[in-house]
Amino acid sequence: MEKAKKNQNAYLTSDHLDVYVATSMRERHEYLTISKLTNKIFDHGSIRALKLRWFDPTQAYCLDRVDKGLSEALMLRRALCTIYLVQESDTLGKDSELASTLAQGKPVIAFVPLADDEYIENYFSDLQEANPDIDLKNLLLEQLKIFFNQGAWENSDIRNLLNDHNFLNETQIKTLLAEHIKTHYDNRAKILKEIHPLGIQVNLVTGVANGVLVVRTVDNCAKLIKSIVTRTLKVDLEERDSYTALVEQISGCVFRVMTKDTMLTNTFWNFYLDPAR
Repeated sequence: MEKAKKNQNAYLTSDHLDVYVATSMRERHEYLTISKLTNKIFDHGSIRALKLRWFDPTQAYCLDRVDKGLSEALMLRRALCTIYLVQESDTLGKDSELASTLAQGKPVIAFVPLADDEYIENYFSDLQEANPDIDLKNLLLEQLKIFFNQGAWENSDIRNLLNDHNFLNETQIKTLLAEHIKTHYDNRAKILKEIHPLGIQVNLVTGVANGVLVVRTVDNCAKLIKSIVTRTLKVDLEERDSYTALVEQISGCVFRVMTKDTMLTNTFWNFYLDPAR
């Protein structure tokens, strides 16, 4: 805890900040998984030499929730961009950090794990390493509740497993869980990139609409960070049915967007910059 307090003071007194890392920390294994992931990102060959400074809230500690909220708001204000780490579940705090960054007109990189075989293997390993006193099978069952919370209603194997923990062996549970982890993250990526309207938010000062940049690999995440902090971001101008967009090349996501709806355009600019409001 003392080390975390010192880290907090170091963050507060640092003369600049490049990247804010938005995380949700509820379970022990999440600290381990996120620590390994952030180290991979910032030690990547694309950005290692830049010696970036990033704020990781899992490495800082405040005694008071008010001070914690204020300090993180300060870091969001100072950072050039935010990495939003999509995890097992997402929280009000982390979603607010995404919204706050976009509202300032700054880029948000949403990192959504690809959940390939290597990721799944490492995930199970971290789960056991962080909880050495708990049987792995029980840990896997708890994860099934998170990643497949409708399982008891939709899957007969899980119903049988709830009645008899020996109905499926450890390998079978891992296979079932791996399938739903992949589905979970694929769905989250699609929602953020293509479906949810609040994946596009407005800069509160200028009124310009900004989109979340979704990446699935450490390599693309590091390259995107580099392009943001070095101001070399590349975009393509695309005309779509209902809007015109600047599409960021690495993520393939909408970075800036302008509607083609004339009614919305006129009312938006008539009211948005009204100094009386």
